[in-house]
Amino acid sequence: MQRLHEQWPEPDDRDNEFYTNFKYSHLKGLGKDSAASRRDPSKVIKVGETYYVWYTRRSPGVMPVGMDHCTDTSPAVDWDLADICYATSADGFDWAEQGVAVGRAPAGHYGDRSVTTPDVLVYEGKYYLYYQTFSGKFSNVKGDHCDVSMAWADSPDGPWQRTQEPVLPLGPRDEWDGGAIHDPYPLVYQGKICLFYKGQPMPGVMDRLVRAQGLARASDPAGPFEKHELNPLLNSGHETCLFPYGEGLAAILSFDGPEKNTVQYAADGVNFHPMSSVTCPPIAPGPYCPDAFLDNGDGQGITWGLCHINTSTIVENNPRRIVESQSFLARFDCDLHRQTHRPYFRNPRDQVGRFDEATFFQGKMTLEENERARVIEENRKLEKPHS
Repeated sequence: MQRLHEQWPEPDDRDNEFYTNFKYSHLKGLGKDSAASRRDPSKVIKVGETYYVWYTRRSPGVMPVGMDHCTDTSPAVDWDLADICYATSADGFDWAEQGVAVGRAPAGHYGDRSVTTPDVLVYEGKYYLYYQTFSGKFSNVKGDHCDVSMAWADSPDGPWQRTQEPVLPLGPRDEWDGGAIHDPYPLVYQGKICLFYKGQPMPGVMDRLVRAQGLARASDPAGPFEKHELNPLLNSGHETCLFPYGEGLAAILSFDGPEKNTVQYAADGVNFHPMSSVTCPPIAPGPYCPDAFLDNGDGQGITWGLCHINTSTIVENNPRRIVESQSFLARFDCDLHRQTHRPYFRNPRDQVGRFDEATFFQGKMTLEENERARVIEENRKLEKPHS
């Protein structure tokens, strides 16, 4: 009861400004496509009357075969052998793919394996893309092939000039971000360029931590970026998604960690606290956030953005199992905006425990036949009285 009064902003979700349902829509132009896998969209920005988004694009051809079996032409994972492409829209629903923004480098050069998971910064009239850069062959040994790089242009349509070295390197191998740094996410806040990112420790290091999110700050888009002394700032979340809200920053966390599926808030942009629990938040969300770079201390929040949905199938191919993985982009709508209060997005019974039958019995939710037999046997053992 003390937590009810001291931690949670409102006793009921309907009145909590940080609570929302998420609704999803198919997109034209960026939806399911047998010729391409699209994932990890950036923030959406608007230039004139046109919306822009950047994302990871892989032309399937060959499905991912895993870290141990990838080659120069066979991808290890869905984001391997990928380029950064972009698309434009007049309404946020119908999109037209415009081509490659930043592609893989020639063989033997920095970024020759894959460039993925971009996000965008607009700063002093220029455009900056921060993204993951993979060089050489994928490996099961984490931390030896990926870092964060950057490209810049005078127009959202390019051409883009790319750096030839990391702008955000891995941490020491015995720290929380020594195994991987992914999902760079720039905002302008308190006079600094704030680059949030996801970190992952090396196997066997900090075993209680699956993934976490930290912050690096700089006075110039090219850096140098200095990692915050309180890192990691968020103990959960598989992708980075933050936006100005009032004087501080809000974050949507999903998928990983004990505080997954929450919206969190930091009045100082650093010390985050859970403000609501949400159901079915978007995967890899890239919100439309008009004030992401204004740094005016009066953030308004978000109402929509893009995300990705992954379709994967396990194929039996002895002696190993292959996951055929392909993704597409979708739109999410929500009510995390200070100037709106939409009951359509605020009724907790719309989603929590009130899904349709089809949701409970979709493929990933149903008990497989082999597991059913195992469960029956385990229950029989549990039902036997103990001596």
